[in-house]
Amino acid sequence: MDAVDQKEGNPPVFLPLIGTQIVCLLLAFLGFYLASPKVLIIGDGVGLQVIIGILGAVFTCGAILLLTRSDTSFGNLLRKQTGVLIPLFSKLSFFQLLLIALVVGICEELLFRGFLQSWLSELSTPFWGVLAATTAFALFHFSSWVYIVVTFGIGLVLGVVYQVFGSLLGVIIWHAIYDAIVLIVLTQYPHWLGITIEE
Repeated sequence: MDAVDQKEGNPPVFLPLIGTQIVCLLLAFLGFYLASPKVLIIGDGVGLQVIIGILGAVFTCGAILLLTRSDTSFGNLLRKQTGVLIPLFSKLSFFQLLLIALVVGICEELLFRGFLQSWLSELSTPFWGVLAATTAFALFHFSSWVYIVVTFGIGLVLGVVYQVFGSLLGVIIWHAIYDAIVLIVLTQYPHWLGITIEE
């Protein structure tokens, strides 16, 4: 189990995160306006998209949990990287965590899948659209190469799901629920990730 110091006076993260997502939203709308890619927010099969979004989020969280707890070099690096995030989010309220998850799920999916993937797929092929948007998504979350690998994998799955269904509802639900679970586990149950907190 990796130990993390829990210190007072952590820098506020809520407003910068929300501000970043507003920028994502504005970029997405600018892209929609200038490039006019074909994008569906809801589309057909709403019930199936909701189910896939929920189950996908739970499955992805389970996979990340196992990977983070794994007794491997990658698992060790992921625990250290995750441990750095705990002090940043531990002071936030439950409502703030859920709001962050919802806003991130909506804004990032509108930008990376809704605009970027759709636009690049129209310019080239769906394969290159998914790959390029996923790479941009991973680089946007840059904090270490370990986190880039994880976010690339998650982004690739979301990109493929969006490509298959052709609408954003499922991936928005998936992304938002995934982030909500991760933030709650990170702040309330870090031992599930193999991390102990030192007061």
